[in-house]
Amino acid sequence: MKPKPEKRKKNLIRLFSDSSYRLLSEFLTDSPNRKIEEQKRKNQTMIDQLKLAALKDSLVVLQIQPQRDVLKFETISGWLSIKTITENSVMVRTPEDRLLMIKVETIKKMTSLAPDGKRKSISR
Repeated sequence: MKPKPEKRKKNLIRLFSDSSYRLLSEFLTDSPNRKIEEQKRKNQTMIDQLKLAALKDSLVVLQIQPQRDVLKFETISGWLSIKTITENSVMVRTPEDRLLMIKVETIKKMTSLAPDGKRKSISR
């Protein structure tokens, strides 16, 4: 059965009014500020875990997502230097003795393996 023209018209009006209501609601509330605060909190949690892994001289495996490609992930392993962990980036020394600077925002998952064998994982 084909939908009646009146029903299609009602659905279109409902869709338009819902999207208008959502737009107005997001404008009036501070949801963008909440999203920014949530992102900052997640970044701070990740930085704290990175600092802890650096203090313990743990081997870390980072799953990063380049900002331009949302479907592509890259895995990097190595050791962190406590002196190079900032609010925006972290320096990783790979087993091949390469130094990589990685933005904290691009880290999606971190797994650390401490010298005593304890493993800890955190993800966003």
